Amino acid sequence: MHSVLVVDDDHALRGALSSWVQELGYDVRQAESATLALDALAAAPADVALCDIHMPGEDGMWLASQIRERYPSTAIIMATGAHDVDIAVTSLRSNIVDYLLKPFGRARLIEALRLGVDWHRASKANEEMQESLEHRLRSRRAEVAATLASAQATVEDALAGLISMLELHEHDGREHAARVARLAAALGEELGISGQELLDVERGALLHDIGKIDMPASILHKPAPLNDAEWAIIRRHPQVGYDLLMKVPSLAGAAEIVLASHEAFDGTGYPRGLRGEEIPIGARILAVSDSYDSMTRPHTQRPAMLPLHAVEEIERCSGRQFDPRITSALGDVLAALAHHDPRFEPSARR
Repeated sequence: MHSVLVVDDDHALRGALSSWVQELGYDVRQAESATLALDALAAAPADVALCDIHMPGEDGMWLASQIRERYPSTAIIMATGAHDVDIAVTSLRSNIVDYLLKPFGRARLIEALRLGVDWHRASKANEEMQESLEHRLRSRRAEVAATLASAQATVEDALAGLISMLELHEHDGREHAARVARLAAALGEELGISGQELLDVERGALLHDIGKIDMPASILHKPAPLNDAEWAIIRRHPQVGYDLLMKVPSLAGAAEIVLASHEAFDGTGYPRGLRGEEIPIGARILAVSDSYDSMTRPHTQRPAMLPLHAVEEIERCSGRQFDPRITSALGDVLAALAHHDPRFEPSARR
């Protein structure tokens, strides 16, 4: 029988939650504060700690850090009534196994506890089991990202929350996303796009890498060329991003752009092999914007390319990877942006 420590300062909620957990077949103990929870763990470590975040005195985040330091094989599940993206991101960054938004149902609790028990087992098991669990954790974090985004009052808050979640895996994800979005919006305006369509282009560009939430860090940051199996995993990220964003109705337009972000103008891209104008115009713009920014930034396998050379390379691939109409506009748009931000200078000196 696996053990669960339920920590919540609300007596009624703690009792009800403990009853649920006990009915599911777990050995349950309770604590009404973070300090008392540590006393309980000192007496008998638990397999899973189910902790409220907001408590008088030391809060759940402090308790989580103490548990992680003193009892590294105890899985931690956090629960809160506040739809607070910053807390969720901090929690997940601190090796929290799962994050429950109150009110949550019995099915969601069962899912979290099963994940917690498996995490506890994997902490003492072989590498293969740990890798399998890491995949489940990444998938769960993608679901948390969608849930949190849906709970936000404005689209801007949802966007900010999703980018914060992406930073768990891509440390420079926010800066890259912002640069790509700015260039994509400028290209869209140059091509006569406006209104909601232009907003979708900008949001799609901002979130084009969101599917990488479900990609292994070992592949994302591999300092060597990827093998065929690793490329197959990476090529899933547009579909993963689309599925995540479609759970947020206000981002449906952006989701379509994300899904088609790696299609090629000649039909050799993925995931659907779209060709020419079958590819949404926003995705064609994004392909150019993302490639330019990626080429002009250093990577683990190559140094940054000079901006002028990056423009020349994109022009060389015009008609194959990129839409010729967009590549022909790139130089002028970069020159206009460079008046305000030298990072977009297209003719940097050697």
